[in-house]
Amino acid sequence: MGTVGVRNVVGVGALALLVVAGFVFSRPAGHTPDIPDDAGAREALELVRTHPARNAPTLEEALAAYVTTLDARGVPVHAGEWQVGRERPGVYAVRKLVREKESREWIEREFAWRVTLKDGTVRVISLAAVALMPFHELPPLPHQDQIS
Repeated sequence: MGTVGVRNVVGVGALALLVVAGFVFSRPAGHTPDIPDDAGAREALELVRTHPARNAPTLEEALAAYVTTLDARGVPVHAGEWQVGRERPGVYAVRKLVREKESREWIEREFAWRVTLKDGTVRVISLAAVALMPFHELPPLPHQDQIS
């Protein structure tokens, strides 16, 4: 094999290596939630995932049904991973982003809850998540006492 042949083999090998590396690093991450290495964060995530929903046994199932419904209607949709952030000791924010494509643009809906571990409460903190929560757990409307 001459110098040109060796260069071609090395060039093709380098190109193959770049393609493989690009594929490996461009793949979406597995379905691992984005949570800190903290027992409280894991507990908060589990409390939200298993919390009863309005039209499903759990919030996780309600979110999955929402995504499935959009997909069945042919709407391009991407559900992100669960994310957990510590707000203060014993209090965590848990959220999941769902992106859906309308006629021209993508819309991002944030489904978010605040979890207080001390009493195990799950409170809705985003407008999108209101649609999943049982009615009796929703915060009161402003000026509700004035509505007849």
